[in-house]
Amino acid sequence: MNKIKFLLLIFFIQLITFNALSNEKLITESYYVVDSSCCGGEDSDPHPVFGISSNEGFILLGKSLDPYGKENGFVIKIPSNLPKNNIFLNPSEDFSYDWSIVIGEKKKRDALNSAVIFNNHLFVAGYKETKKKIIDRFLAKINLKDGSVVWSKSYPSKKKKSSAFESITLTQENGILLTGITNSNYKDIEGFKSYGNPVDGNAFSMYFSQDQINSDKEPLNPIWVKDYNNSLSGKSIKKLIKKNEYVIASSTHEPMIAKVLKISKNGDIIWEKQYPNHGEITDISVADNAFFLSGHKSNLDTGLDASVTKISQDGKVLWNQTFGNPLIKGYKNSNQIINNDNLIYDECWSIAKFKNNFIALACGTGIEHCDDLKNKLKKYCERDPRTTWRSYILVIDYNGKLITEKTSSFYFPDDENADDVASTASEWVFITDKDQIASIIDLDFGAGIEILNFN
Repeated sequence: MNKIKFLLLIFFIQLITFNALSNEKLITESYYVVDSSCCGGEDSDPHPVFGISSNEGFILLGKSLDPYGKENGFVIKIPSNLPKNNIFLNPSEDFSYDWSIVIGEKKKRDALNSAVIFNNHLFVAGYKETKKKIIDRFLAKINLKDGSVVWSKSYPSKKKKSSAFESITLTQENGILLTGITNSNYKDIEGFKSYGNPVDGNAFSMYFSQDQINSDKEPLNPIWVKDYNNSLSGKSIKKLIKKNEYVIASSTHEPMIAKVLKISKNGDIIWEKQYPNHGEITDISVADNAFFLSGHKSNLDTGLDASVTKISQDGKVLWNQTFGNPLIKGYKNSNQIINNDNLIYDECWSIAKFKNNFIALACGTGIEHCDDLKNKLKKYCERDPRTTWRSYILVIDYNGKLITEKTSSFYFPDDENADDVASTASEWVFITDKDQIASIIDLDFGAGIEILNFN
């Protein structure tokens, strides 16, 4: 077969696949949720921010509240052999989670933000407060089988100010590379539900070798640390597919502009570029010849739209697209005036490469600030079911075309009232080894994972 025939064959195969998937919709295969009993007891309000899968199941982690209203970190492992249903996981029910742990001290601010799996161990990264009211970067090694902590260690900033790990990835040499914020003010570094966009501090990268993480003793110091003083925070770090290089989603200092740093395996900056048209940047995904940025930006005076920017390997903008105001089946009281006045908030927090040159985004969608409106518009707003947030999954192709979108809420078994559901948002997305979309869910009563596929 000559080269031209081969290329035509590939084109038609991709075209057939594209058309098939374009006509299909995302369906929910499984939806597993837990309440606060998993992660600190009553009123702990677990808020998941990250998820990852292993051969044995799914890992969710994030932050919950202690009895004094301060953050704790939590990890929960959900088995992979559960039925494909809507299931509330609890030790008192037929199905439950394998294990859960809470990391933190009373009246101190502690949380977990990201994780990787290596050699049957989970390495979780976040932050932990000291007795001197300083927040330090925190790393722990956890046995994947039973949740036992092998070691844990804090890594303070050089300037004795607050710092946190926000993202972690495995390196080509099976070490770990982390990013986040350091040299920040205590009050600015973290809010319970979001980072609150700190206004001071700087991004960094930190490297630990394979020998260090394989050890049963915590590493006293990393192999190296690099500070990036012109960048505010490292929100996400990802490895390139064909090179031993990495990209970091970041931003400038105020006024904050989305930014990407490309670094070498030693943490040296190869290039750094700003993207003023993107809005708030939340995550980055690596494809073969490009990178995709997730986030959201304001549209006119109110509301937020999902924002996706594709950039080339050298950081050039290829396109930016916005999405939002999803049509939701069965919303009898939703009003087009609300859409026209742009009162819908569509916030995207994570992005992942999907099969067939597609990208999946984890978002939340809902209405905010009805109290600020007047007359009929206020009444329309208050009646609209979208005042209860839904998780919102977007699938787009590499050209920025919308393939499909889906809003979801968890229904307890035998409860199908679409207007009586928990407030919900998707905080993270990853692709399973079965090419399914896994959406990490924050609910107003707990945490969960939704597994989606094309029908």
